[in-house]
Amino acid sequence: MRVWNVNQCLVGLHHIQGIGWHTIQLCSTLIGLSNIHEWLNRSAADWQSAGFKPSVAERLAGGFTDERLNIFLEKTYNSGVDWITLMDEAYPEYLKESPEPPWVLYGMGAWEALHLPCIAIVGTRHCTGYGRKVAYQLGRDLALEGVGVVSGLARGIDAAAHEGALTSGSTIAVLGSSCQNIYPQEHHQLAQRIAQSGLVLSESPIGTASHPGLFPRRNRIIAGLSLGTVVVESQARGGAMITASLALEMSREVFAVPGPVTSPKSEGTLQLIREGAAAVGTCAHIMKEIRGQLTTAPHRDNNETVMDHDEHVELNDQEQMILDVIEAQESTFDELLMKSGLTFAQLHHILLSLQLHNRIQERPGGVYGSIWT
Repeated sequence: MRVWNVNQCLVGLHHIQGIGWHTIQLCSTLIGLSNIHEWLNRSAADWQSAGFKPSVAERLAGGFTDERLNIFLEKTYNSGVDWITLMDEAYPEYLKESPEPPWVLYGMGAWEALHLPCIAIVGTRHCTGYGRKVAYQLGRDLALEGVGVVSGLARGIDAAAHEGALTSGSTIAVLGSSCQNIYPQEHHQLAQRIAQSGLVLSESPIGTASHPGLFPRRNRIIAGLSLGTVVVESQARGGAMITASLALEMSREVFAVPGPVTSPKSEGTLQLIREGAAAVGTCAHIMKEIRGQLTTAPHRDNNETVMDHDEHVELNDQEQMILDVIEAQESTFDELLMKSGLTFAQLHHILLSLQLHNRIQERPGGVYGSIWT
């Protein structure tokens, strides 16, 4: 019979339906993870005698077997997704210090990104053009400083932060779904681009169906990987505010981007500032606060200039086509989709790019118009 190592056994436990973080912690306490391989193929009675509840003992007896472990590992390997566990030396120290660090992390891309000093950029999915531009610029400039940009691959602020970071450095997308089930679906191409230079990361085993309960759990990973969390735009309640709260609980920095006091999208950030979060608007503001904590990030020379990505950007053929249509007549997303013949994901990406480069703007009613009209 094959002897499996601790890391492989952790993946096996992690794949068993109904076995979560606390049960694996109980395995560590009652059995000891260094001996966990000895519990493969044990009966429910054995597990129960070790101190597990009958229902949990039944799940462990049925799922923690040589046969099932081999299936789990083969399925993960064949998916193209790699993994590390809390027992690996490669596991990021900042995340290890957080409450309930994931036992297993699944990823696609460059695992080295986990060892950069990181800053999280989060915010509402329904952001304004102002919020989108700020998130993009912060992502871009932090990446230029050698800082990893962490976000959740969601629509709005998250996507803009990832896009900005991709122009100049590394970014980590922490999913609320498995790595093979990208959500939202229109960000599948964005996830592929991130995996080429950064990392797409998930706590969910391959084959896990997406459900709302996974998204709050991923917020603790975003906060746990990062020296600090920047909230760009958020209402008073939402995922970004949860991430900021988790960062505070971990004694990490929290930053907030001020916005118009009349905008509902500014309610959360203004609340954070009133509660003591540092108000920031540029990368320089953030770097001033975290510089003392950086040990590996390369710093730009003070005389080095940064290209302004918002001006004189050369558009590709598809971007120019969409810009021409919008400049000729203001159009909704559906109208542009019909006129262009592009896919939903292609058009979404092009509109985001044109907005970030100050070529178009989204107006009330979901109408896109030229920035100059």
